[in-house]
Amino acid sequence: MIHRTILNRVTNKIFNNYAKDSGKLLVHVGTGVTVIGASAQIGMLLSDRKMEKHTKKFLVNQEAITSGACIAMYYSICESVRIGVNKALEGGKVLTETVAKSIAGLNKENKNIKAEDWKTIFTKKEMKKGLSYNLEHIEETYFYKNSKDVLKKQIKEAAKKTSDIFQNYKSGVSILAVLAASVFAGNIAGPAIGNYLVSFPVKKDTK
Repeated sequence: MIHRTILNRVTNKIFNNYAKDSGKLLVHVGTGVTVIGASAQIGMLLSDRKMEKHTKKFLVNQEAITSGACIAMYYSICESVRIGVNKALEGGKVLTETVAKSIAGLNKENKNIKAEDWKTIFTKKEMKKGLSYNLEHIEETYFYKNSKDVLKKQIKEAAKKTSDIFQNYKSGVSILAVLAASVFAGNIAGPAIGNYLVSFPVKKDTK
């Protein structure tokens, strides 16, 4: 029986690692499933006793090369897309009007909130840390420090709500981006590279 403290540590680590980045979870789960599927396919070939050794070796080598290419392409493409999309989101380059207005709304002195006003909340230096960090650590920002004391409590509460809105948006976009990348990697790039690589041992074997 697994000790409760060990189980808690594992679940907490998983939560902390994936809670704010569903795209990362999708990449890792997808890669894991691809590895399991490839291993099962190779295992079936190896366990087939009726197949001749020469044929078995040939098919196992083909499957290993194809599967290896698919796994590598899947992970590298999906992870690259995830990182790129997250970087764009954290930098505020891809924001919906709702998210932008929520950030702009941190300025409680501005009664006429516009989406583009979000850019006045954080400095360029602060934006290098990303929106997630700035919203979660609003007290460290120049904007918060220079706000009126009477408004600071409201700003902190608004920043927490805005952080939740942004994280939900970020997770949704990240998932969609990774799904699109996984379709391309799993159905086009991976098989194409795998077939190209597998042609070398085939040519050598047929000589």
